[in-house]
Amino acid sequence: MTSATRCVAALLLASTICVNAAQSKQTDPSPEADASPPAQTMDLSEVIALLQQQQKDLSEQKELLQAQSLEIAGLKQELDILRAPTPTAAKTIAVTPAEEPPDTTITPTQRLTPEQLAVASDTSQPKTQEQKKIETGKSVAKAQADDPTRAMLEDFIGGWRLPGTDAALRIGGYVKASVVNSFDGLEIKDRFIVGSIPVGDDGDDGDDVEAQSSITASQSRLNFDLREPTDVGILRAFIEGDFAGDGETFRLRHAFGQRGQVLAGKTWSAFVDTQASPEEVDFEGLNGRINVRQSQVRIMPNLGKKYEFQFSMEDPNPQVQNAQGVSKAPDIIASARFQPHPRLHVKLGLLGRQIRAQLNSSEGTGIEKQYAWGSTISGRFATPMLDERDSLLFQFNAGDGIGRYVNDLSSVGSFDGIIDPETGELKLFDILAGYVSFQHWWPGGRNMRSNFTFGVVEVDNPDFVSGDAYKRTLRFSSNLMWTPTPRIDLGAEYLWGNRKNEDGNNGDATQVQVAARYRF
Repeated sequence: MTSATRCVAALLLASTICVNAAQSKQTDPSPEADASPPAQTMDLSEVIALLQQQQKDLSEQKELLQAQSLEIAGLKQELDILRAPTPTAAKTIAVTPAEEPPDTTITPTQRLTPEQLAVASDTSQPKTQEQKKIETGKSVAKAQADDPTRAMLEDFIGGWRLPGTDAALRIGGYVKASVVNSFDGLEIKDRFIVGSIPVGDDGDDGDDVEAQSSITASQSRLNFDLREPTDVGILRAFIEGDFAGDGETFRLRHAFGQRGQVLAGKTWSAFVDTQASPEEVDFEGLNGRINVRQSQVRIMPNLGKKYEFQFSMEDPNPQVQNAQGVSKAPDIIASARFQPHPRLHVKLGLLGRQIRAQLNSSEGTGIEKQYAWGSTISGRFATPMLDERDSLLFQFNAGDGIGRYVNDLSSVGSFDGIIDPETGELKLFDILAGYVSFQHWWPGGRNMRSNFTFGVVEVDNPDFVSGDAYKRTLRFSSNLMWTPTPRIDLGAEYLWGNRKNEDGNNGDATQVQVAARYRF
């Protein structure tokens, strides 16, 4: 016999006893009974109606208990799936039972009987939504900890394994908003390109170019980093872009695949030293820095822990004035990074390339070619005299036909070589470039630091160039950076630049930039 049947039988027996007692009192009254108020009695129809109502309430409570049991079963099944070492979401038919009662929502006004509460407590169901979240979070954490591939990806912070595979994906980047105010005329308003500073014919600044201001978020970036452990090591694929293309369109920055010490795709050239790059607010960056991303095939062997080598074949993409650059042979780059002292790292790089130019009809016909070379030395030296985090950064570059690798010349364009208009011969530009930067961390534990940077570019032009040709640029910047939280960077920067032309005329420009960046 069920508990509900026993309860109904007990109520019927109690009602019968009450009716019999009332009838016996009416047939044998006592003096005390006459003095008291008449007893209240219930007829049989009222008792039956009351029992029917109670039975209806019990049925509703039973349906609620059934609904809760179904919900508990679904939660247990979800937890079992999360605890499984290999995801089986694709093979799971259903988590929620198909034949669920039409209305199983428990409202705040409904209450369970003590017997129902006891049954619910036996199933160990969380009582509140907060408890459910805590229990689910613990289960997910346990499932991640039990992942057999997690040990191979333990350094991949923020990566999540893709269901049904051993690969992990991380989404990153940052949102950056910049306010740029130029006090002098510049051709580009949202960054500081020193080579674009106007120079007047009389040696004064170009007053015909109006100073501009800009507020932009086009420097924001988005990237996807995929890694997968295999029998031959961890495979990696990385794609990143920003919105700094024409009209704030999406622009590809990086797209490469890597397996151990072999890389193929588009990324920083092996000629670049990213670990010796100063921290700046300006999106353009230093004028004298080696700064190029291009398609390549690279191998990166190591010799112990102190020596790292890179050998790459990279997209040549020559840029020639008065002609069209054509590619036939890749640029060959060899670089080595070593650490002779715990406070110092140094990188050396050598570049060999062929510059080929298709002559325009006015300059003649045929192909002109020259072999070019370049060298670079860069590094970072820790200077803990004022603060243990302070450092000095440097880079010096020299070569001919390396204009596309130097940041300022690449932005201006076509500084690998030039065609002599009289002879039709290809002449290469001899170039010197570099910078020095000091980073100081301010005391107080506020994650505040400043960077003071000076850069220079010098071009040795052929004799036949015009007087307004690019000869030299100087650039100085100082900034204050603050990281109030690990994901937020705030910065303000002052910039000054000077361009000098071949005829000796020069122009100056100043700019102030303020930026906020949220990294994710």
